[in-house]
Amino acid sequence: METNISSPKPWLREVEVNIEPEKLTQRVDEMIDTYRDKAEVPGFRKGKVPKEILRKRIGEAVESQVAEELVESSAAEVMKDQDFKLAARPELADLEIKPDKSIRFRIRVEVFPEFELKQYKGLKLEKHEPSGFDEEFEKRLRELQDRCAQFKPVRVEAKDGHFVTVDYETLDGDKTVAEPKKNLMIEVGDPMNFDSVNKGLVGTKAGDERSVEVRIPDDHPDKELAGKLVTFKFKVHAVKEKRVPEVDEELATDLGYDDLDALRQDINDRIIADRARLVQNDLKNQVFDRLLKEHDFEPPASWVKANFERLTREYELPDDEKTKEKLEQVAERRARFDVLAASIARAEDIEVTEKEIKQQVEAFAKASKKPAEDIAPLLDNPAFRSQMLRDKVMDFIVEQAEVKESSIEVPKTDQEA
Repeated sequence: METNISSPKPWLREVEVNIEPEKLTQRVDEMIDTYRDKAEVPGFRKGKVPKEILRKRIGEAVESQVAEELVESSAAEVMKDQDFKLAARPELADLEIKPDKSIRFRIRVEVFPEFELKQYKGLKLEKHEPSGFDEEFEKRLRELQDRCAQFKPVRVEAKDGHFVTVDYETLDGDKTVAEPKKNLMIEVGDPMNFDSVNKGLVGTKAGDERSVEVRIPDDHPDKELAGKLVTFKFKVHAVKEKRVPEVDEELATDLGYDDLDALRQDINDRIIADRARLVQNDLKNQVFDRLLKEHDFEPPASWVKANFERLTREYELPDDEKTKEKLEQVAERRARFDVLAASIARAEDIEVTEKEIKQQVEAFAKASKKPAEDIAPLLDNPAFRSQMLRDKVMDFIVEQAEVKESSIEVPKTDQEA
C-alpha cells in the first residue's frame, strides 16, 4: 500500500491511497474458492462448479465486496499509522478500481489546527453592573398588569387606544389574495399597523364596514402581496376599551401569588437572577473576544458549517445566500472558539461526563415542556456535547480570571459567546 499526504488547508489532510492489484485478485480468488465448496449451479455437482464459471456468475459482486473491505481496512491502517488529531469523522472519496485491479481512493481528514495556546488563566476582566433597577421593576409590573387586563365593549366611536374586533378580507381588485381573518382584535393607532388602517378604523363602531387601500412594501415576506396596492375590507364587530387592574392584593392573587408582597418579591428575585446572568454573559463575551484576538487560525470547515446551521435554527433564518452573508463571520468566530475550548479542555483535563449530559438533557426537557423521548437524541448528539464542553471551559476561564468592578453599564445586546 502506498500513501501520499497533502495539506490543502492547515486543518485538512488529504491522503491518496493506492492498493497493489495482488491484494484484490488474491482475496477475490480466496473468496471464490470458499463459495465454490457451497455453490449449486445447474448441470454441476455441488462443490464441483468450475472456478471460471463461478467467477463469471459472482466475480463482479465478490470483487466489489472485497474492494470495500480492503478500502475500510486500509483506511483504518492509515488513520492508525498517521495518528491524526481528528476534528471530524474522516471521509472516503474518489474510489477507483483500475483495469489492472489496483485500487485508488482518497481520505479527507479534518484535523485540529496547530497553534500556540496563549494565556487563558488569570485574564483581567471587568464586571459591568446594569443600572435602572427601579425602572425594570416598574416595567415588569406593568407587563403583569397587562396580562390581567380586560377588554370591555364600549358604545362609542373608535379612537386611538381603543381595540376593535373585526373580520377582514384582503383584495386585489375583486380577487381575494389572502386567507380571510375572523374575530381579530386590532389596537387603533398601533404604530405596527399600516397608517391607512389606523386612519380607516378611527370613528368606526359595531356593525360598520370600511375599505382601506394599502401599498404593501416590496420587501414584504408574502411574495404574493409584496409591492401590490391592495384593499383591506373590514367588518367591525365591537369597539373595546382596555382596562388595566390596579396593583393590589386582588391582582396578586389573580396571578397566583399569596399576596402583593409575594408578587413584588418574585419580581425582585427574577430581576436579580436575570441581571446576574447578564453580568456572567458579559464576562464570557470578554473572554470570547480576548482569546479570539490572541489566536488567529482557520477552523475546520465542518465546525464552521455546524455553527452556521445552529445559528439559522436559533434565529429561525432560511439557509440562503443572504443569511450566509450575515452569519458566515459569526459562525467562523464561534467555530474558532470551539477549537480553542477543545484545546484548553485537553490541557486542563476538562471533560463532560455522561451524568452531566443526562442532567442537562433532563433540565432541557423540563424547561421546554417536551417529553423526555423527544429530547433523548441529544444524548448522542456531538454538537450538543461540544456546546456543553465549551460552556464548561468558559466557566473555568471566568473562575480563573481577575475580575474588577467597572462603572460602565453591562451591554444589553446579544452576547456572541
